[in-house]
Amino acid sequence: RHSMTLGPGGFARIHRAFGFSFDDKGCARRSQRSRGGGGGDDGAARVDVVRKVGGDSVRRAVGLAATRASARARFADRGVTHGRRIFRASRARGLEMTRTGIIPGVSAVESSLLAAAAVDFGIQFVGWAVASVLKTEKFYDILGSVAFASTAAMTLASSGLGARQVLVSAMALTWTARLGVFLGLRAHRDGGDSRFDGVKDKPRVFAIYWFLQGVWVWVTSLPVYIVNGTPGQSGLGAADYALAAFWALGFAFELTADVQKYVFKANKANKGKYIKHGLWSLSRHPNYFGEICMWFGVAGVAASGLAASHPGRAVGVFASPSFVTFLLTQMSGVPILEKSADERWGKDEGYQMYKKTTPVLVPKLPWM
Repeated sequence: RHSMTLGPGGFARIHRAFGFSFDDKGCARRSQRSRGGGGGDDGAARVDVVRKVGGDSVRRAVGLAATRASARARFADRGVTHGRRIFRASRARGLEMTRTGIIPGVSAVESSLLAAAAVDFGIQFVGWAVASVLKTEKFYDILGSVAFASTAAMTLASSGLGARQVLVSAMALTWTARLGVFLGLRAHRDGGDSRFDGVKDKPRVFAIYWFLQGVWVWVTSLPVYIVNGTPGQSGLGAADYALAAFWALGFAFELTADVQKYVFKANKANKGKYIKHGLWSLSRHPNYFGEICMWFGVAGVAASGLAASHPGRAVGVFASPSFVTFLLTQMSGVPILEKSADERWGKDEGYQMYKKTTPVLVPKLPWM
């Protein structure tokens, strides 16, 4: 019964216990003492030996089987553990290389950036084509707002709709809605835009203005595109809410300044005058100050969720507020308006005093 588990050595010991020996051919022969009919004590001893040898062999066989089963279990556990590690690592990376987003074949963030650029510049091209035929600039500002809103909404819809992605997109879309309403009211009030005088009837030159608007939209919205194209970000924390409050402060500052100036200019009694009350008594360009604060707030919330997993992207989002600051303070904003104001009121002593006592951008404290 035990011969299959004992092996040759154990099998031979059993036979010797019963008085067998083996010849050169391996045949068992009964020993002389066994044939002589050994005593009962000798037979009992032989039975004990058989039990001992057989029991030891069975225990060894059971132990070997248990060892092999334990080894198989350890290998299986290692396989499961390794698989779990791969899965967790993939989740930590956000499955970025396998998730194509809007455009297949590229990573999610590349897809977000490229799709936004395609939609943005597509809108500018169509706007330029129609405006060139009609020789009008009335679509210019409105389509800029449409480009902001459509690209933000598109990249958000293709994202995982995480809390940070929703917050950053909501901040950008709120600002876009304000911009669209303000520009629409201004176009209705003024009936045109002097920036395009002598340009809207020259399609090639006019195209440059539309292209630059496309660049403005895309670079300014970089935090939105990058956040929406980066899955697996951390949740919102106290720093994010503080940055969102900073954004809200900038939004309120710009909105209030725009409303004050709109009401001032809508009053015909103020024609030819400059505004110097309200927020305009604290800064000569409070609306630009508010806008710069807003985009630094947007970039801050975006960078907070990217710093740990994608530090390069966290730095990259600040290209947006840096670009906005440079554009407003060195290019199309403050320099043009300051030059125009100097031409109109440069000899006015009141304006000179206002210019001397009021900061150009960063507001002074009300009691200063």
